[in-house]
Amino acid sequence: MKIITIPLSILFRIIVYFRNMFYNHGLFKIKTLSCPVISVGNLSAGGTGKTPFVELVADYLLNKGKFIVIVLKGYKREHDDIKVVELGYENTRKHLNSENFGDEAFLFLENLENKNGKGLIVVGDDKSKAAKFANAKFKPEIIIVDDGFQHRKLGRDLDIVIIDGNEGPHLIPAGQMREPFKNRTRADLIVANEKFDGLKMIGHIGHIPSVICNYELISFINHKKEPIDVNGKTALAFCGIGDPDSFTLLLDENGVKVTRFVRFKDHHNFILRDIEKIIDAYKEDKADIIVTSQKDIVRLKNSEIVLESKSGNLYKQLLFNYPLYYPKIKMQIKHNPETLYEQLDKIAVLV
Repeated sequence: MKIITIPLSILFRIIVYFRNMFYNHGLFKIKTLSCPVISVGNLSAGGTGKTPFVELVADYLLNKGKFIVIVLKGYKREHDDIKVVELGYENTRKHLNSENFGDEAFLFLENLENKNGKGLIVVGDDKSKAAKFANAKFKPEIIIVDDGFQHRKLGRDLDIVIIDGNEGPHLIPAGQMREPFKNRTRADLIVANEKFDGLKMIGHIGHIPSVICNYELISFINHKKEPIDVNGKTALAFCGIGDPDSFTLLLDENGVKVTRFVRFKDHHNFILRDIEKIIDAYKEDKADIIVTSQKDIVRLKNSEIVLESKSGNLYKQLLFNYPLYYPKIKMQIKHNPETLYEQLDKIAVLV
């Protein structure tokens, strides 16, 4: 496989090089908006912690009373139209679903509150068009672009790139890199995410302004937000996220005895056969509980087949009739937080 993919990876590297060069020299135009734009992105194909970091940034700005818009692509959506929802919206009429809105948007809806400020989520396949639409229609004070580092046609006032120490030498498709690691120097701020493993990543950062963060576990909860002590319990685990190894480490550190780990691709849309596989494995292993990620929970419970079903089905049974739990986590800055907040304050005073 490497014999085939490495030449393609080299070709991709050449394309990335010239694309960046054209932007650097003004041959490709960059669209600037009338409001400040913060981009949060990475160098690899997912799993570095962009979404929880966007939550952290959005929460900070909301607490300052700012009107923000979060722009994201909505991966694995069935349509490419622009959708808008306000933070705090309760989907009682079931207008939104994960097939048309994406799982990460539902994470923001669950984890963020309006607080002192006001927030909108704008989902669109073309993040530049979505940001321009949001800027023209809603006049936000600040726009935050989720996964925007490679989206260079949209100008930004603060460019944040997240690394996690797993960046490799090869670009897609031979590896997971979207562009070479040295391109981190294009960022205004580097965030080194140690996740749950406590890695020392200072040497990966270089001389660019930087912070180090990790994940803090709040508790394991179910759909009713009821907590459980998972220490010593056996569990059937499954997830469809960018970094399943981090999820495995979290379970291990909290004393969960995993009987089996069923892995799916990032942003996986679960079909009936997947649900049957999970439930059958749980029964076969006679596990105490089933554990998954919050991202998988929101994708499942906001899917059309759950929201629009008039009666119980296997999806609903897994969500509501089985002991299904997920870790509620948040990102925290463990080193150099003033560097981040000074940068955000500079953006905040511009509006």
